[in-house]
Amino acid sequence: MTTNNTIRASLRLKPDVHAAVLKAASARGVEAATFMQNAIEQAVYEFLPEERRRELEMMDQFFTIAQDLARQIFDQGRFTEHFTLTVIQDMTENPDIRLLYANLIGDDDILKTGVAKKSPLNMYLGWYIKNAIDAKPLLDGSGKPRRAFVKGQIIQSYTLLTLN
Repeated sequence: MTTNNTIRASLRLKPDVHAAVLKAASARGVEAATFMQNAIEQAVYEFLPEERRRELEMMDQFFTIAQDLARQIFDQGRFTEHFTLTVIQDMTENPDIRLLYANLIGDDDILKTGVAKKSPLNMYLGWYIKNAIDAKPLLDGSGKPRRAFVKGQIIQSYTLLTLN
């Protein structure tokens, strides 16, 4: 299945390799699919165009900052169901992180909506923040993740969190 910016691929893994992927992904604070995607990107890095390599480096830097900050905020006792928003607000208070985000989305106006690169970047950002502290989505009465909507932020919505 192909979308505008990704191609779905599947592969088979031996059980021991799969178990190792799950352990490695957990140790890094990411989901197994994200871990495998990163491993493949690293394996083919030298064959990618320079622009794509720079983008991967910036994304890695951005998500590392997000996870480090999420852990720091969590350790400060600032966890609430709105943890994702708290981390993002703290990130966007830093001019260097704002610039990095602007470069990743290809637009200096980081609050602008409708920027094509924002949606996938923000989706991953939420996952990295959630996984940094081993949280999970807060569910409503019917078992669906609860979401909050915001204005004047780099995101328009986010999933409310609870701790595992």
